Amino acid sequence: MFQKKLAPLFAVACLLAPFAAAQAQPLPPRIAESKVVKVALNAGYPPLEMRDPKTNELVGFDIDLAAAMAKVLGVKIEYQDGAFENMTPALQSGRVDMIMSGFYDTPKRRPMFDFVDYLKAGAQFYTLVSLKDIQSLADLCGKTITTSRGTSYPDTVKAWSDKNCVPAGKGPISVIVDTDLGQQLTNLKTGRAVAAVQGLEAVPTVIQTEPGVYRALGEPFSSALMGMAFSNKDTALRDAFAGALKKVIADGTYDELIKKWKLDLSSYKDVTINAGPQP
Repeated sequence: MFQKKLAPLFAVACLLAPFAAAQAQPLPPRIAESKVVKVALNAGYPPLEMRDPKTNELVGFDIDLAAAMAKVLGVKIEYQDGAFENMTPALQSGRVDMIMSGFYDTPKRRPMFDFVDYLKAGAQFYTLVSLKDIQSLADLCGKTITTSRGTSYPDTVKAWSDKNCVPAGKGPISVIVDTDLGQQLTNLKTGRAVAAVQGLEAVPTVIQTEPGVYRALGEPFSSALMGMAFSNKDTALRDAFAGALKKVIADGTYDELIKKWKLDLSSYKDVTINAGPQP
């Protein structure tokens, strides 16, 4: 009888064991000693990371989520803000410990990095309200669009173009790569491009920035997962952050931040490792 009573408790303990183990992952010695984690970001990707125009302080979903995980781990986050394309070499060279900045977990990146996935993502076109002749994605065939250098978006646009424009006998989509969101918007307004690409998580914020100027074009045309990136030799730090992420999901903080930054369509609470598809 005693053993029968213990059986359900033992079963529950077994179910919780992997979760508890993930929570207890130790930090690498260098981080445990310094209590600082250096993070690369590009502060031009609202609502994930941006500068408050009044204070110039970093704000956004990623900033809040990183702070919550840092509290769990007992560390301080030290940001290195720079161009998106500079984040990869910064992590490869060891100047930073991780990337957390609208960075997609893609098969192409995994030979260099490991990812802890924390948001659903995907590419979406947007254009100017004034461009009446651009009403569907098919209208982009044979035209020029703009997107960010160093992202997966140029390859994703090419893949869509090769599948949808070329077989239909239309010209392929040409791509201009820009350095930041400001240049992207300038390319649109000056007519260098008829549309632009950002993540589905960012397009609503871009549209809200200048009401009546921009509009989304169609549905997202790719599916991806956003991840915190770590050197694939730094599995201890990766696993420590995975455990911390599980904790802030379990205590409701993650849901609060999703609601705060209006990212309901992007919520992803599976905490997978290297699970992102090719967008």
